[in-house]
Amino acid sequence: MSGTIAAVASAYDLSYDPNEVGGDLVVETRISDGPRDADVSFDPQPGDWVAVGDDEVDPLKARVVRRNGDRVWVQIDLPQLTRLSA
Repeated sequence: MSGTIAAVASAYDLSYDPNEVGGDLVVETRISDGPRDADVSFDPQPGDWVAVGDDEVDPLKARVVRRNGDRVWVQIDLPQLTRLSA
């Protein structure tokens, strides 16, 4: 594993699959699949903000919308795109 991937992996709370993100930007994650699976103090609850990543791009900010045990649904907060004037 390269140092770059390790650095990105440690910078987020939950792993997500970009191919599974819905039109509403909600995606299901699992604590046990993420980099904080051994962190007993990590307890994301609805309304909390977390960082989500996929080991390939910079982490994104996301809000927890639902949780059921190990399963956590988050809504990704995409950065605002700047519209250029013509």
